[in-house]
Amino acid sequence: MSLLLFVFFAHMRAYAELMRLPGAWRLVLSSLPPRIAYGMSGLAIFFHTQQITDSLAMAGYAVGTYAFISSLTAAPRGHIIDKFGMTKPLAILIPCYALSAALMGLIADKASLIIACSALMGLSAPPINMTVRPLWKDVAGEAMSRTAYALDSSILNSTGLVGPVVATWVSLHFSGPAAMYMVSGFMFTGGMAMLTSPMSRAWKPEAKVPGEKGLLRSPAMRILALEGTLIGFGWGFFDVTIPSAATLAGQPGWAAPAMAAIALGGLVGGLIAGSRFKHTEPGRGLIIGQTIFALLALPLFLVPPGLATVVLVFIVGLPAGVSQIFYIEVVDTVRPRGTAVSALGTLWFIEGSAAAAGNALAGVFAENYGTMIGCILVSVMFVISVTVLRFGITRVMKPELDAAHIVRTQAIAQ
Repeated sequence: MSLLLFVFFAHMRAYAELMRLPGAWRLVLSSLPPRIAYGMSGLAIFFHTQQITDSLAMAGYAVGTYAFISSLTAAPRGHIIDKFGMTKPLAILIPCYALSAALMGLIADKASLIIACSALMGLSAPPINMTVRPLWKDVAGEAMSRTAYALDSSILNSTGLVGPVVATWVSLHFSGPAAMYMVSGFMFTGGMAMLTSPMSRAWKPEAKVPGEKGLLRSPAMRILALEGTLIGFGWGFFDVTIPSAATLAGQPGWAAPAMAAIALGGLVGGLIAGSRFKHTEPGRGLIIGQTIFALLALPLFLVPPGLATVVLVFIVGLPAGVSQIFYIEVVDTVRPRGTAVSALGTLWFIEGSAAAAGNALAGVFAENYGTMIGCILVSVMFVISVTVLRFGITRVMKPELDAAHIVRTQAIAQ
């Protein structure tokens, strides 16, 4: 945390300028509670189900149902907002999600009801993260959009760290239903604050360009989808292989610090990208960041579980965090018009599905072949994904990225 504060205050001027813009504080404060709710939801469902059914398998099934349906319906929910705007869809989704979470804590006293509530939560999950991105673009303008994306990503990553801790503490010290009520309350209060904000109500869907290809008919989006499949599969392997390696080595206690370290590294890297790399062309920044990330991940299979692994994955997380900011800009530049929300939703669905496959296969590899092969596969997937990304940016996306970079540079200069 002290490192995070040091990085933030060292580059505070850029973020202080951002927060002085009209609407910035409202956007930060209204999006924070729903993101905490999302950070809590997985473990809140897990512990509630385990306490009710006394079954780890059923707890995993409930979490899996929620995650699968949420991922499967992310793109359609994004399409709805791109077509109808934010106000009406969010006015339905936010109360439905909050009610589903509350009902799970209130009446879900057997497995069938828990699974039903988990499915409803996944089906009605408001696309908060996807809708905040275009709002930041409206607040910050072209000149400060990178700083805004970096701040937004740091908030998202922070709630991803805090949410599971809160869910675990409340579930174990109070009860599973108490954690579900907190998820419901956070989503409803923050979601409604965001829904009623002037910038959200004023946001209008982009007009589609006649004759422009659809999302997955666009060559640029197809390349990003392929890259997302590879990087998602690699991350899926990583998320299971690292704790598996620590467990098999008889040091399971190092798993949590390692996973937290890479998240913290990503958070720090994102903050640095938003304040220091203002003039970097996003395609070039993404290629360099992902290349460094892939190279640093290569020696993973050589490092035994322990402090060395924690340090290495933190360092690996730094360029990953930088890349995340440039990735958002690249997607926003090359996506078809009229897909401000659904473009990221579609790519996240593809990446999340590949990560789920990586999770499953990593466990099989760890049990049958050990974790060294898993670590090697992680590195291989990351290297291949960089190769695909480099080809796509230099051969397909370059004209659009160059034109957008000229516009952004001119905006900064004014």
